Amino acid sequence: MDYIGLLEQYDDPQRWDYPEGFDYDAASMRFADFVDALSDALGQALKTESGSCIQDASFHSQIYLPLDKQRFALIVFSNFGDMVTFSEDEPIPVDLKETVMNLLKRHEYVYVPSSVLERPYTGKNPGVTGIRDWWTRYFDWV
Repeated sequence: MDYIGLLEQYDDPQRWDYPEGFDYDAASMRFADFVDALSDALGQALKTESGSCIQDASFHSQIYLPLDKQRFALIVFSNFGDMVTFSEDEPIPVDLKETVMNLLKRHEYVYVPSSVLERPYTGKNPGVTGIRDWWTRYFDWV
């Protein structure tokens, strides 16, 4: 997949937090459906953040994916292009990542590797305080 082409496709020089026509309620309901499906697949309730917990950001929701009793990874849902990524602070076991990836595909989300998002931002949006990389552009507080 041409990830940089995908990222450039949704880059808007004026709108930094969400694209024109973004339906927050629909994105939130879709996210809730995904969380339910992932909770069922993992056999446990999942901690999430969305709504008033996330403001002034280029993403709308995130899931705390449990890795063990003390560690987790984040699954972050962008306001742009149905894009989703994982925080890569903690390694995700292959079978767990495969379960999540299959559900993302089934729910028609587009996974973007964090290694791509760490590349320097080359788009047209100045952001509020500047945008250093593609992660900040689509998956962070801006």
